[in-house]
Amino acid sequence: MTRFASVKLILGKDVDKGDQESLQTLFHSEERYRRIPLLASAEEDAIVRVALGGLGAADLKLGDDMEKGQVKTIMTLFWFAERSQLIEMKKKARAGMSVTIDMTLTSVKPAAV
Repeated sequence: MTRFASVKLILGKDVDKGDQESLQTLFHSEERYRRIPLLASAEEDAIVRVALGGLGAADLKLGDDMEKGQVKTIMTLFWFAERSQLIEMKKKARAGMSVTIDMTLTSVKPAAV
């Protein structure tokens, strides 16, 4: 597994353990557009493990080819279906809390059949 990116975002809402939330619902638009420098290159549809600072995690597919050193945002890394995927919250957290989002490449794009 390769470290892909990391960013701190401010939680936009209160969440309770067991809630189902997405990157779209957890963070306000200004946070979703925060700049994220990429630490590795990856192809479209590569799987990225997105860990939300102990709140939960999800495996999401990249929306486009990415090059190391590019600067992206949550909105430009993932297609709508991926960034709106529900993630179960593992603990309670309050709006305004800083959450470190660590992204790790877990697999490359599946081979064409």
